[in-house]
Amino acid sequence: MTPFSSTATVPRSGKNQEDGLFLTLARAVTILAECDGLRSLSLPYPKEAQLALDRAIVHCLDNGWTPPKSLPELLSWCTQHRMGDTRFGLSPAPVTQDARWIDPVGLVPTRTSLELAPVGRPGRTEQDAIDSLAALEHKCRSIDGYSRCRQFLAHHPLITQEDRFDRRWRTTTWNKVRDLYEHVPEALVDHKKLVLCGSCGLPTRTRRDERESGPDTWCEGEDCPPGVPFRLLRNPAQCLILRRSLRAFLVTPARTEQDAMDEVGRLGLGHHLLVDSGLGTHHITGSQTRDCLVQVHDRHQPARLAGRISEEFSRATHPVLVVVPRRLADREGYRVAFETALSRECREQVTLTTPDDLERHLYPRNPPSDSDREDTHA
Repeated sequence: MTPFSSTATVPRSGKNQEDGLFLTLARAVTILAECDGLRSLSLPYPKEAQLALDRAIVHCLDNGWTPPKSLPELLSWCTQHRMGDTRFGLSPAPVTQDARWIDPVGLVPTRTSLELAPVGRPGRTEQDAIDSLAALEHKCRSIDGYSRCRQFLAHHPLITQEDRFDRRWRTTTWNKVRDLYEHVPEALVDHKKLVLCGSCGLPTRTRRDERESGPDTWCEGEDCPPGVPFRLLRNPAQCLILRRSLRAFLVTPARTEQDAMDEVGRLGLGHHLLVDSGLGTHHITGSQTRDCLVQVHDRHQPARLAGRISEEFSRATHPVLVVVPRRLADREGYRVAFETALSRECREQVTLTTPDDLERHLYPRNPPSDSDREDTHA
């Protein structure tokens, strides 16, 4: 059985399972993490959390199961059990059956929880990232200035005192993005230390004080390779960290976006960031290639990504290339789940690809044939 359900399609309208327990749990754990972190809970609970508990109790009673007695017990369920577990109800769209709402090591909402939302719409965390970037773009007043600030954010998830004394420090850029950073939350600090992943630079946590990434460690990127030494910061109170939404939806895909734009440059093509393009859409131009739009993502749930793409590009007049990391594109069932969930209007316009495969999609002299597509998605 593949990790993605390729036969299911995402419901596109009407009141359906989107309104049920599945998304309610994802929203609740995300909001609780924003308020207190998930290590300690204080009353009164947010209304979304109470709603999740109420729905879970009703769901269990309807099925003859023992319901959770409290919100902490419900969160324990979301940590211990996977989304494929029938006690949480059927998933409203194809998702990885081994995904969780809360990471058992990090004790934070997983990337899947942050991605889950009603079909075609951004979730709470993604919407915050979109709104933050829109406000920054307005503040910059030029696409070039905004592009520089956006790149700064993507490559600086954490700011230390040493960074600010570096001779390459860009004070003008910092003054524009400063309000998108905050003090390091207590939930990320362990024994007055902040541990960062040596691969993605995002916060990490361990079970037994491991010094490098491995099976018993967690980082916000969730996909980093094992065996990479951690970076230890002993005075996190003097650091500032980029808000969670931008770490999830801007920093995480930044390396893939850089690889994609490097490949576009290697091919001798032009590209520029479009105005008012949400998380970021690039327009690719060149004398011997077709104009197209490129968006770069790093999402664990391809059907959810397809829903967002379908909503955003339903009226696109240019071909759209959705670029994801090779490690995701090669996961069994990922491409099929993405294509199955695309709206009918987008299936001829949108192509899922990777940075190292851009050339054959950009140049009309070597377009992917039908047989190539069948081989790719086999």
